[in-house]
Amino acid sequence: MDRKIAFGLRLRAIRKAQGMSQEQFAELLDRSPDAVSNMERGINLPSVETLIRLSDKLDIPLGHLFAALDAVEGTDGKRVSLESALAENARRLTLRDLEIALKQIEAFPKGD
Repeated sequence: MDRKIAFGLRLRAIRKAQGMSQEQFAELLDRSPDAVSNMERGINLPSVETLIRLSDKLDIPLGHLFAALDAVEGTDGKRVSLESALAENARRLTLRDLEIALKQIEAFPKGD
């Protein structure tokens, strides 16, 4: 999968996990809704300043934003979206709830 597209899917998952519309997200980042749309579709990448603003405003480590860039070539976009949503939701859990969620995930049979 193209890394710009994978990053865009990650950005969309973060926005949705925050319960924000593209317009609200754009306002938070001091960008236009069209700019957010282009980032989420992998047309443009955000500037370093935009990434820092996003990290600061949502209290997300910068490294967390780049997790999708590790997507292996050929990775399905749906998988990238789901893994991004899972990671973003897990980040907001309490330690106890995160331990429970991990045990539930580990109970699933391992797939190929």
